[in-house]
Amino acid sequence: MEPKDYIYALGIFLTFALGIWNFIQGYHATRKASFINTVTSQRILWIEQMRQDVSKFVGLTLTLDTTTIEESAPKLEICKEIDYLCYVIRLRLNPDDTPDRKIAALIKKIQNLTESSNRNELLSSLELLTKETQDMLKNEWDKVKAESKDGDLSEK
Repeated sequence: MEPKDYIYALGIFLTFALGIWNFIQGYHATRKASFINTVTSQRILWIEQMRQDVSKFVGLTLTLDTTTIEESAPKLEICKEIDYLCYVIRLRLNPDDTPDRKIAALIKKIQNLTESSNRNELLSSLELLTKETQDMLKNEWDKVKAESKDGDLSEK
């Protein structure tokens, strides 16, 4: 074999090795992008669902508190919906995260306040719940933006 044949063989081998390396890198990059896209889209859905549930919870609680519903059937329906939302919201929260624990505690507190006659405390707790939820959702949205931009799912 001549030296040029060795050079051709080496060139073919290097091209083949580089092709395999590019394939593996592309495969990993595609899987990572797909994972990040899935997590990001699920976070966006979670953010919107939390926004909807908390707003509905606050609205129904205010309705229950500010109106005098004489009939027991509509009042019972509102109470059932509030109870459902209390648990759904709390189940969507992370029990290890401080802002989430604050929101869960406020939900429990508000649920107890609807049965008492302390309207001022109820209204201030609902306002605080709204503020805490806004802060949490803003932080989550910032995470979504960072994930989309940087492709990093680390805790921010």
